[in-house]
Amino acid sequence: MTDTSIARAPGKLFVLGEYAVLDGCPAVVAAIDRHVEVAVQRGPCGTRVRVSAPVCATADFPTSHPPAIEGPLRFVIAAFAAALSHCPEIGQHGWSLKIASTINAPDGTKIGLGSSAAVTTATVAALLAAARKEVGRDDVFAVAVGAHQVAQKGVGSGADVAASVYGGLVLFQPRGRSLPAVTPLALPSHTKLLVAWSGESAPTPDLVKHYLAARNGTAAARAAFLYASRTYVDSFVTALAQGRLSHAAIDGNGVALARLGERLRLPVVTPRLARLVAIARSHGAAAKTSGAGSGDCGIALARDATAADEIRSAWRAAGLMPLDVALDPTGVTVGRH
Repeated sequence: MTDTSIARAPGKLFVLGEYAVLDGCPAVVAAIDRHVEVAVQRGPCGTRVRVSAPVCATADFPTSHPPAIEGPLRFVIAAFAAALSHCPEIGQHGWSLKIASTINAPDGTKIGLGSSAAVTTATVAALLAAARKEVGRDDVFAVAVGAHQVAQKGVGSGADVAASVYGGLVLFQPRGRSLPAVTPLALPSHTKLLVAWSGESAPTPDLVKHYLAARNGTAAARAAFLYASRTYVDSFVTALAQGRLSHAAIDGNGVALARLGERLRLPVVTPRLARLVAIARSHGAAAKTSGAGSGDCGIALARDATAADEIRSAWRAAGLMPLDVALDPTGVTVGRH
């Protein structure tokens, strides 16, 4: 059999709720139109799995015995192991997995757009599709969110996986040991989502570990932050239901994240990110850091295309790097050829 199953999964941006989502609070996440593509072919290599990925990463292992979940391909290995557990038929064949990405920079530099969630999602979707005729998004989400957690050693919320699976703008709500709830949202039609890279890669796993380790010794600061984050997410979602964009919710959540960083000695807002946010706000947009901070990207929500162009030009003049991205409305897709 030479049919190839190809899954494409989008990257993500946090809009609101970073860090607090790790403590069970809701978050708003956007899928963006940069993707990881995983092509899976059954049968060409006996009962072994061969993986090739960007920046010369490769793996070769027995189908029934995935290797330790570590190294640059840990998310792919975790996704394969989770798909195998969910669908034992996968273990009866050999597989070739070829991975391509437009999420990170061409040299592989991480820029904070959710490449790990996207590759996990696309790998799970492609494998399940190769083993079965139809794959539901809810199945992909359930398998991928578990695999992503394993690859991160239990650290992380799964909100980025939700964006990759379902696409668009979503409200993500953790539910303890149950699968998180994912609800679609919609921005006002005239609103433009803008993204710029700070030029600095953020050490996201280290930042998350710092937050989780520090929170127990700073109960008052943590409680205040969680209350603020939840309030801003609720305000943002309520405004969207009324066809409005809440600038106050976006900006307020950004301020709450900055204060959290100061209290926990966590470098959430770097000088370049502060400049990125200030420029966007000076042009009438709502703006904040996106994700763990300390590098990676900032976002702005502009009122129209004219304001968006002005912000991009001002970012460039300040030495920042606007990214050509838009919302991906579809989420993970699977095809064959």
